[in-house]
Amino acid sequence: MQNHFRYIIQGAGASGLWLAHSLNEAGLLEVDQLLIIEGDANKANDRTWCFWGKAGEHNFSFVDAKWPSLKVQGNVQSIAPYQYCHARSEGFYRGMREALLKNTNVFWLNEWVNQATAVEKRVNVQTNQHNLTADYFFGSGQWNSKIKLGDIALWQSFVGWRVRLINQTWEANAATLMDFSIPQSNSTRFLYVLPLNSHEGLLEVTQFHPERLLKEEGEAILQQICLERGWEVEVFEVECDAIPMSPAFNQLESHHNAGARIIEIGISAGALKPTTGYGFLTMRNHALQIARALKTGNLLPRIYRKRRFRFYDALLLQMLEENPHRGKDIFERLFNKLPARLVLKFLDEKTAIWEEIRIFSQLQIAWFLKAVFQYAKR
Repeated sequence: MQNHFRYIIQGAGASGLWLAHSLNEAGLLEVDQLLIIEGDANKANDRTWCFWGKAGEHNFSFVDAKWPSLKVQGNVQSIAPYQYCHARSEGFYRGMREALLKNTNVFWLNEWVNQATAVEKRVNVQTNQHNLTADYFFGSGQWNSKIKLGDIALWQSFVGWRVRLINQTWEANAATLMDFSIPQSNSTRFLYVLPLNSHEGLLEVTQFHPERLLKEEGEAILQQICLERGWEVEVFEVECDAIPMSPAFNQLESHHNAGARIIEIGISAGALKPTTGYGFLTMRNHALQIARALKTGNLLPRIYRKRRFRFYDALLLQMLEENPHRGKDIFERLFNKLPARLVLKFLDEKTAIWEEIRIFSQLQIAWFLKAVFQYAKR
């Protein structure tokens, strides 16, 4: 194998594959060569991604379910013009790999990146077996080192069962979003019910807390939920993971400096919204922007979020850090008093200020003011 590449991408997860796909689609790999380094040789279905967009906006081949309505607090609401979409990582990985394998300028290496160091106009990349160089290195790993002592940091943990109903059927036209009618255990916990058809779907318990939810504990919760609701299920797949909820990854500049050669992508680049963990489309959009900038010779973009949305997230994390159980009250108040489509628009950070005033007016003013005061003290 050669030692130098135009581009090296660390990781073949969502951010890495979106970037590789975008470079390929932009024609940047017709002559230049890309190396994708992925340490997990058995990367398969390790997670589920959910996102939303206007009808017809995200017709990705790997999306296996879409819902025009959400069930929130027991009530079914249309979220038009949005659709809530579901994709398994297995289908995404397979489709992206198959497309990239058609390009002979894309190379794959099953190793782990130990270090990447910029030296003049190149990047030295050391793996556990090779010393390589690249003009640009895009890293999606090592995000743990960015959480420093004193940061507001919670974990969003989730344990999910992909199940088949044995004794009854589901209504498959609506996904259940944030069902808080489960024991909270001094944390913020909620249930997703994503029916893929009348008999199969994903049950997932999610927790916001300073400590991670263990797989065994999550499965015990799911077992109790099924027992209480009379769902006799066959479990044929289990998902378990945790992602950081922290503003430590927020980018304070909109672009990298001229001449930047090591570019962060994924979690470490701020792709995940700190208060929700949504980030699949953010990774895609960042990849498209990077490819466009490389093609036109412009400064490479960061994932830059408007200051006021960074502030909103910091306040909510402040509340949850001090009182992990309070998330139930906050989100139930929002979904009880506001249409779900407006909440989704807010989570997409596409609301106007007057809409945000309407949203925050639904929170208890004492909580809000205390969080502002505590945030200012930091």
